[in-house]
Amino acid sequence: MRADLATILKDAPAAIRRAMIEDAPNLAAGAAHVMGRFWTAVRDSRGNSLMPAAEAYRAAAASETTFRCLLRTLAAYAPHVSTAPARIVSDEWYARRRKPAARVVSKAETAVGENWPTAWRRMKPKLVASPIRPSTRKRYLASIDRCAALVAEGLASHKHGFITACELSEAFLFHPDKDRRVKPVTAANYIEGLIALGAKSGVAEESLSAMQVITRDLRDQAALDEKNKYERISELMERGGYAHVADKIRELRERAHDLPAHSAARRRCMQQAVVCAVIVNKPPRKGDLVSWRFGNQIVRDVDGTWRAEWEQEKTGASTETGAIWPEICEILDEWILDGRPDRLVHVRYQGLVGRNWLTLDDREPYRNLPTELTRAAIGVPSHDLRTLAADYMRRHNPAHAADVIAAHLGHGTRQAGEAYRAECEGAAAQAIWEKARMTIAAQSERSAGKRKKRTRAVKRSL
Repeated sequence: MRADLATILKDAPAAIRRAMIEDAPNLAAGAAHVMGRFWTAVRDSRGNSLMPAAEAYRAAAASETTFRCLLRTLAAYAPHVSTAPARIVSDEWYARRRKPAARVVSKAETAVGENWPTAWRRMKPKLVASPIRPSTRKRYLASIDRCAALVAEGLASHKHGFITACELSEAFLFHPDKDRRVKPVTAANYIEGLIALGAKSGVAEESLSAMQVITRDLRDQAALDEKNKYERISELMERGGYAHVADKIRELRERAHDLPAHSAARRRCMQQAVVCAVIVNKPPRKGDLVSWRFGNQIVRDVDGTWRAEWEQEKTGASTETGAIWPEICEILDEWILDGRPDRLVHVRYQGLVGRNWLTLDDREPYRNLPTELTRAAIGVPSHDLRTLAADYMRRHNPAHAADVIAAHLGHGTRQAGEAYRAECEGAAAQAIWEKARMTIAAQSERSAGKRKKRTRAVKRSL
């Protein structure tokens, strides 16, 4: 067996070949052969072994099932290899799928668990035998069925853990078929069914705890969705305002780093992070945000500084960010690299000039995408961050905030920002009156002191 694998994997890098030979009993069916073809294709094309080109993936896999097997095997035995170019091939395979015709529901239902991954089917008896209410058991089984369907599509891994929960969350909320997308609370319920399966079957507590991080995020998002604008802003301020947003951006970047470069979940995490970051720097309206293109509305200078300048759809007036903050420039670089090595950032940017900044291709996304991304990241629509920015400025300097807010948010007329202006004037009046109150109080204390002195003087004279 070891000799056969050595022959099949003759063109694979030595470390990868050795790791697969040592783990031979656990290799998935077909994994060795597809890896052998893949590395032979890389060698024949004299490609980069740290980031093989898309052609190597196409040459190695003649079916989507084999392609998905290749990606899983690379993630397991070659995690240092950037699979970013595989994203193109993954999109190609998905586009080839036949659209499901209207299905007539059959009276003979498929047995529960029949389409689950092998590892889950082995765990099922322990869940079925566990002392839980029949209704809870039925709900868990149905939830796991929904998760299994996404695993079968290649949209998520089957192994319990943080990555699988991220991929399932991404697939449930942003499935390519819009009719199959679900609300955050529903996605949390489905993933919790899978967590229950693992808990009853002895899966490591660390893996289950990592999955619960994702379900908590989904539930927090669902809770904020139910609030009105001012309740959302108030709660966001209670959580720390922009400090909370910054923390979420950091968490999303860390989450993305743990996911494979080709993963749709990884790209979505970075997409959420970069949109939140750009809005924090200066909050454009969502209709403007989706229209930006590299080299036009958003530009990267040779020194790595990013700038954005655009004509506002609502007002027709031009506005700009100036030099974007260095921390956000770093996130923009990370976004366009999309899992590629840092040294390729200049080449990558030049290759993206003229393309949409949110899709990284020629397509312009639907206008509500920024709101979907910020809701998923921090629980509020993108427009709430415009309100949050105004609130910060009003609190900092109410006397001058109205004009600063108008410039920062791109209001074309005085009337456009009248509500913000009224709040600023009210806050400024309140601040002035607070100073007046303090002055009156001080004067009152002095007057009281003088009266006491006069009273004591009169008493002594008597």
